[in-house]
Amino acid sequence: MPSWSVKIVGDTVTPKLAAFAGRIEKEVEMELDVVGADMVDLSRSLVPIRTGFLRDSIFHRAAGFTLDFGAEADYAAYVEFGTSRMPPRPYLRPALDGSSQKILDAILVGCMNALDV
Repeated sequence: MPSWSVKIVGDTVTPKLAAFAGRIEKEVEMELDVVGADMVDLSRSLVPIRTGFLRDSIFHRAAGFTLDFGAEADYAAYVEFGTSRMPPRPYLRPALDGSSQKILDAILVGCMNALDV
């Protein structure tokens, strides 16, 4: 019975696949960083300002496929969600809600950039 065998001596696909994982993560991170900066800007325009400390504590960090977004002031949640004595004054949720499609688009664009499409 005849048999076949194939031996690949060199190819151009394997090196591209090996580099792809690192490239896609970097590209998505760069796209998420842009969206995160826009979210910070929007939140800072919505937050009530008394001293400016809360506004200045709003941040974003893009790392790989992760985008962290929030405010570091101790009382940030009280302003966002309100208390029994104070109504909520959301400033983070509107930025997040308004950016959900931009986040998905950033991931898609980052993937496409990694593919060089």
